[in-house]
Amino acid sequence: MTTTASAAPADAPIATTLDELAAALPPGALITDPVKTEAYRRDRAEDPDAGTPAAVVRATSTEDVQAVVRFAAATGTPIIPRGAGTSLSGGSTAVDGGIVLSLERMREITIDPVTRTAVTQPGAFNGEVKEAAAEHGLWYPPDPASFTFCSIGGNIATNAGGLCCVKYGVTTDYVLGMKVVLADGRAVELGGPRLKDVAGLSLTKLFVGSEGTLGVITEVTLRLVPEQRPPHTLVATFPTLDDATAAVLAITQRMRPSMLEFMDRPTINAVEDETKMGLDRDAAAMIIVQSDEPAGYAGVEIAEVTQLCEANGCSEVFSTDDADEGEAFIAARRIAIPAVEKKGTILLEDVGVPLPNLGALVRGIEEISQRHDVLVAVMAHAGDGNTHPLVVFDPTDDGQRARAHQAYGEIMDLAVALGGTITGEHGVGRLKQPWLAGYLGPDVLEINQKVKDALDPQGILNPGVVFESKPKAGSAGTATTTPTTAEATMTEQGTTTSATGDAVAFSVPTITYDLAARAVSLTIEEGQKAGVRTCATVVDPALQLVAYGRTDGMTPHSVETSRRKAQTAASTRRPSALIVPELAQKLEHGSGGLLTSIAGGVPIAFDGVVVGGLGVAGGKPAEDAVIADAVLAALGADPAETAS
Repeated sequence: MTTTASAAPADAPIATTLDELAAALPPGALITDPVKTEAYRRDRAEDPDAGTPAAVVRATSTEDVQAVVRFAAATGTPIIPRGAGTSLSGGSTAVDGGIVLSLERMREITIDPVTRTAVTQPGAFNGEVKEAAAEHGLWYPPDPASFTFCSIGGNIATNAGGLCCVKYGVTTDYVLGMKVVLADGRAVELGGPRLKDVAGLSLTKLFVGSEGTLGVITEVTLRLVPEQRPPHTLVATFPTLDDATAAVLAITQRMRPSMLEFMDRPTINAVEDETKMGLDRDAAAMIIVQSDEPAGYAGVEIAEVTQLCEANGCSEVFSTDDADEGEAFIAARRIAIPAVEKKGTILLEDVGVPLPNLGALVRGIEEISQRHDVLVAVMAHAGDGNTHPLVVFDPTDDGQRARAHQAYGEIMDLAVALGGTITGEHGVGRLKQPWLAGYLGPDVLEINQKVKDALDPQGILNPGVVFESKPKAGSAGTATTTPTTAEATMTEQGTTTSATGDAVAFSVPTITYDLAARAVSLTIEEGQKAGVRTCATVVDPALQLVAYGRTDGMTPHSVETSRRKAQTAASTRRPSALIVPELAQKLEHGSGGLLTSIAGGVPIAFDGVVVGGLGVAGGKPAEDAVIADAVLAALGADPAETAS
């Protein structure tokens, strides 16, 4: 690992305000206009809990990225690296008060046909790298269905796979080196255009799949291969799911096709609704197989696949060596997710299992779908056991929404029980983070966390993605003193307009981050004492998030519940349990929807001055209320009942 020559000098001035940061960047690179930053709050996962960033920076160079990271390190500001915003797991979802570091403008691609490598910036699309390589008779194999609009940086962040990975492998198999900005602002180079290099630990591979939690990749060296031969294509339909998955196993035992994809009946029908290409709507499943072996042998391989499909009860089988005909079926598979998305709101899974358990997984998903009365469409990179179940629901139907979320969790649990993984290629992100601890187990999770803490001790890189956000508070047992009102608050300045139209300044006592983080830490500790898994959120008097945290296994729904309790308490200056249901139904905060009256939300006040609200969720209402009261006592704050 070597520090790059192009890195900004270590003694360069470090910005500590957004104005100073803007001055250190190219004109127009930093955006604070809420209308413009809105487009950067969410990715393709459409996380309803997406925060509001303080700014968006559209970087154009490694030096720009360094300036942003050094600012973040100096001020404790979260950074959310973002490529094309196509994450399906919420990996580039904004957080309140953070900086979205967009790499979309960093798109340079250089091809070296002699070493068969591509040096590319992270904002370049996967498809653009393929096109640049093709000009030299070369090919970049990783092939996500979204290759025309997903970025190389995002592919590396999640170690993306795709349709061709059954034969050609996933992103990490093609990453030879990278330039990455660490959490302290240093830029380092890892690896390079060498096929063999075992000097030191394999740090290049450590950053592949790290989802922006260990550093910000600003350049990558990719391995290319000779261009792919024109493939032969086969499509087969089956009357039962078991027949289809049995055919998949038979094929993978005998050969290594360049593509082996699966779609179930709901997916077939969604695609047929879009393409009108005459797919069999009654088929339980369809598989698409390609062979890119030399022309003479590709036909032989496809003929053998035909026999295997027929031996496993296929209803119909069709094959072609015509490139356009074959591409039509591949295009149908690529649009499967967008086609299903038109049926309603989706919860997208990315579970994978060992191939022998593929049939059990697909049957189990069908059973879960029927039992919860929700539509689940399944498509899969069947050749490697990586499935994408899409749970579809009507967002206006509360009952259906609840059943969909229950089904989502059960599918995740089913995959793990079958020896599988919670994510094969989309990454953990935010959406699957609650399941990570149960999947990894405590020892492996601890190792992961130690790596994270070593490279990002402040926790500023993509907090809440993969790893839980860590409140910056003293450890348990640290001696503390009761803060005074002045120590617990800072003054938030604002303006309003008088009856005469003049601007009038005012100030609002607002809880400090340090105290909010301590409240969250104390909540987790009190929950552990009581044997209750807890989630805590602290908001300021303007009802904006200041800090939150949760113990392992808590869901995003629990985070939302604790936020609403905190907002209820802060806005009414009373414990949430005292808010009558009629009033609670009239209170609406942000985009979260209507509140419910339930215990666990308390105003945080000192000497009668309310500086924020604490919401506790996870246990029974009475347990949440006891924990919240204990936290107030530990903080030396006013008892909840006297805050108003």
